[in-house]
Amino acid sequence: MRKNKWMIPVVLFVVLVVTYFVRGVFTSRIGLEMLQEDKIEELSTTQAVLIKTESVNTVTLSGATEIYVKNGDRVSNREILAMLYSETEDEGLKTELSEINKKISAIQDSNSGSSIFINDTMKMEAELSKYVDEVIDFTCEQNLVRLSEYKYKMSMLAEQKAVANGEKESSADDLTKLQARKYELEKRLGRAENVVSANMPGIFIEGKDGFEEKLTMENAEELTPEIIRSTINEVKNGDVITDDEKSYTYKIVDNYSYMVAVNLKKDFIGEMKTGDNVIIRFTDFSSGETQATVTHISEADNKDEVTVTVKCDTYVAGLMGKRVVNIDFIKKSVSGYKVAIENIHTEEESVGLYIKRGAVMRFIPINIIYSTEEEAIVSSADSNQPIKTYDEVVTSAPEFRDGRVIVSQ
Repeated sequence: MRKNKWMIPVVLFVVLVVTYFVRGVFTSRIGLEMLQEDKIEELSTTQAVLIKTESVNTVTLSGATEIYVKNGDRVSNREILAMLYSETEDEGLKTELSEINKKISAIQDSNSGSSIFINDTMKMEAELSKYVDEVIDFTCEQNLVRLSEYKYKMSMLAEQKAVANGEKESSADDLTKLQARKYELEKRLGRAENVVSANMPGIFIEGKDGFEEKLTMENAEELTPEIIRSTINEVKNGDVITDDEKSYTYKIVDNYSYMVAVNLKKDFIGEMKTGDNVIIRFTDFSSGETQATVTHISEADNKDEVTVTVKCDTYVAGLMGKRVVNIDFIKKSVSGYKVAIENIHTEEESVGLYIKRGAVMRFIPINIIYSTEEEAIVSSADSNQPIKTYDEVVTSAPEFRDGRVIVSQ
């Protein structure tokens, strides 16, 4: 009797251990994955050549020069880009004129926003604080040009604050005096010998890279894989052809109409033809994705590559300063619920997913919209049994069966 009394708890303990062991084994073999919307892209990641509408201009420098725009600025048609003055040896007058132009620009910028900040010293102080943060950044970057600009902006804003507080008269008189002094200096320098203005709207780019006449919209259909390869090898982004001390070259680039020429494998383009729409993603730019239309496909070369030329019309900040760019050439992009092919099952001629509904595994029919060897984009096949974001798709289980109870861990 005493022996049997000890056996009962031992047996119960063993049964309990075995039960938990079996339960743990089966539970651990059930894998779940959240269902989410995504996209599948059929793409090629490579380098491409930009073909742009570019107006190259060279001006002769014979004296003092005042350039009013910076590399990469957007300019309008006939906007004044620079003022050229006749020859003078008085460097002091040149320097003073440059400083006065900066002050005038700062006052005009400040006055343009005066309706926002007038009599609101708190907003002015916030703006000043923002300028201080930017000055610190420019100091760390050793950007002396931007530091000089912000020095005058801060000076004008501080003056505007003093005017709002009644501590100082308006800067209107100062602006009049500066403009008068500017006029006087221009007379002493021989006045402006030439006014340089933009001959078209677009992006102002300093210098040129030598491909402006070789790569044009007009000859885009003549491009071949070999021309694209040699261009990519020759071009180093950021390098420009410099002029001597007596000339200055710049160009205006149309920022809303350009082409991208890229070499792609013939197998990749498949049945692609002119007029097809694709997506170009400029991977070096945060907002660099644009719709594009195929305008030309060359013959394949001995490397089984073709040159595909597409036309774009989306402005991408910073892009027009480049000639060779890194891109994703997206032939097809399909969005929807993305699942692994291995998680798709067939039951009684219906295709579907096993999804955890409460504590039960359910077979939910789906439509396959697009698939590759590894993934698929799917949608609901039955409005009474829809699939939804964050559904738990069963990815692994000892047995896939509709109605099977899933033991929660």
